[in-house]
Formats: sequence, structure tokens, C-alpha cells
Amino acid sequence: MQASLAPDVLHLLHDALDKLSGAVEGDDHDLTQRLMDAYDQQVRAYLDEHEARIDAGSLRGLIARQQQVSIRMAARRDEAGSHLTADRRAVRASLAYLRAESLT
Repeated sequence: MQASLAPDVLHLLHDALDKLSGAVEGDDHDLTQRLMDAYDQQVRAYLDEHEARIDAGSLRGLIARQQQVSIRMAARRDEAGSHLTADRRAVRASLAYLRAESLT
């Protein structure tokens, strides 16, 4: 029974990554944070409970998926940063235009 537990838990971890990936793409930052926290707790519990019996190949697959989600999260963060920078520039340009207009 213990031997089948690890693959079942591993499947749940992959499902958790699917949900996390969906939240990242959906721009739901609160949900993303909650899912990240839950995933982290699940991974830690899995490793604590199954450390001696973890299949290296299965773990590599999970880590690869986790890295894909992390890379996408970083890309989304960078995209958001670019939008914020562009918005700030637009606001500064608008203010400069209003100041110039008030001088005439």
C-alpha cells in the first residue's frame, strides 16, 4: 500500500502545478499565491514522508514541470514590470504636456 502512495501523491502534485499554471496565466495573483503556498506545503510533506522511497525519475519530472511554471511566472512578472514602466512614462508625458500647455 505504501508503494502506491508516492505515485498518487506525485499525481496530486502535478495537478497542483496545473492549477498554479492556470492561475498564473489568468492573472489571478491572490489565487496564484495561495496555490503556490499550498503546493510548497504539499511538496515538503511529500518529501518528508517519502524521502527514502522517492523515484528519481518521477521527481525529475515534477521538478521540470515546476521549473516551467517558475519560468512562466518570471516572464509574466517581467511583462507586468514593462507595463508599469510604460504606464509611468505615459503619466510623466501627460503631466509634461499639461505643464507645457499651461505655460502658453
